[in-house]
Amino acid sequence: MSSFRIYHLLLAAAVVGAYFTSESTGVPHAWIGYGIAALVILRLALGLAGKSGFGWQRLRLKRTGRNPGRSALTHPLVGRALTLALLLCVATAATTGVMMDRGGTLVGQSIRATEDEKRERHEEGAHEESLVAEVHETSGNALLPLVIAHLLWMLVARRELALFVLFWPKRRRSPATLTPSA
Repeated sequence: MSSFRIYHLLLAAAVVGAYFTSESTGVPHAWIGYGIAALVILRLALGLAGKSGFGWQRLRLKRTGRNPGRSALTHPLVGRALTLALLLCVATAATTGVMMDRGGTLVGQSIRATEDEKRERHEEGAHEESLVAEVHETSGNALLPLVIAHLLWMLVARRELALFVLFWPKRRRSPATLTPSA
């Protein structure tokens, strides 16, 4: 099984878990967020190490020349832009989540403490923390439409790859389709 497919599955499951637990559930959301942060760091490391499927050259928004038979909607730049936007949103949400928690969940002192402690913290550094919280919430909310757009684009423009990443077995082509026609 491809390491990219495993990574993709773990990241997708973690993002879905974080999205649906939201901050109201407290510690589970924070732990999932730390898992996502670790996956983002792993993605950066694998990309820098040149691991197959994780290279950053796949995300560069450069012109790819003419693609006969491709509409503007199915152009590879659309897919790259969607993927890059998703990665940036996930990285932003994870980074701002870690900034808000300040590592508290890792040592058993989550920021999702009692209401009295929240009120105290609100009075101390309300503006700075509320800005980080807004960026966190906005990037988290932007994920759902981006994921839907990414999924739809993959199914329209790169159906075989989308099915491969989703662990569908490859379709066997008949020998007649493999030989070029005269």
